[in-house]
Amino acid sequence: MHFLSVDHVGVAVSDLERSTKWWTAFLGEKPFFTSAESASGTDDYVGRVVGYEACDLSVAFWALPGGGALELLQYRNPPPGRVDMETYNAGNTHLCFQTQDINSDYARMRSFAEFRSSQPVAITQGPYCGGYVCYLRDPDGISIELLELRSGSVRDRQLLLAAIPKP
Repeated sequence: MHFLSVDHVGVAVSDLERSTKWWTAFLGEKPFFTSAESASGTDDYVGRVVGYEACDLSVAFWALPGGGALELLQYRNPPPGRVDMETYNAGNTHLCFQTQDINSDYARMRSFAEFRSSQPVAITQGPYCGGYVCYLRDPDGISIELLELRSGSVRDRQLLLAAIPKP
């Protein structure tokens, strides 16, 4: 593989101010960068990148644990539409955050997050077997997964092996 890493995940939102408050509470920190990009009076750099002439949007970036960043984008031009955010729909994606204490995170977030289950669920098969997982949604319905690995799981061993420096 020729890629070095995942730099960031970008997600379009309907209201950047509302989403910034929510993601700040979720991640426990404010974004490290915010900006409003308007094509008027500029070289329309963003419009050329995304393929929308006269693009007008605002962004916010947070550092993610383990590297990479989360980028939230609110488009004003072109005018945004809405997609069906149900997890089962083709094209729907989710972010997964590994945690050391899923029960504490679940309890902390219950006041502002819509969880899909009444409590974290035990994983009974696959590479995460023995761990715990739950899904929740942000204000736009974006799916987020919380994952607590069991020490020694297949995925835990894969992560440990990946951390060993290569000669």
